[in-house]
Amino acid sequence: MPNILFVHFGDLKADPDSEMRRIAAFCEIEVDERAWPAIMASVGLDAMREEARRADPGIGLAFDGGADRFFYKGDNGRWRSVLTDDDLAQYDAAAATLDPALRQWLEGGRDDRS
Repeated sequence: MPNILFVHFGDLKADPDSEMRRIAAFCEIEVDERAWPAIMASVGLDAMREEARRADPGIGLAFDGGADRFFYKGDNGRWRSVLTDDDLAQYDAAAATLDPALRQWLEGGRDDRS
């Protein structure tokens, strides 16, 4: 049995309930059905921003704009618009060496929702 589960934020964002249940099953954690609403409330982008602010008030020292900028949108592919053409060419050359299924997951998650 594998001991590593790859979780893509795109999958978590697209279907948080199914993805969290997949994680719980992988970790062999039984979750009471009454607990799921609170769990679902904790995995959204807004909740992650708030937790980052609460857990590390100094996040603004490491990331310009702090938690709001670090946890910006969570959209797949947004990084392409902030890289230069040279950066993108280097990425594409490196990514071309990956197994196509791995590249698809890296760029868009299990269901490639980019």
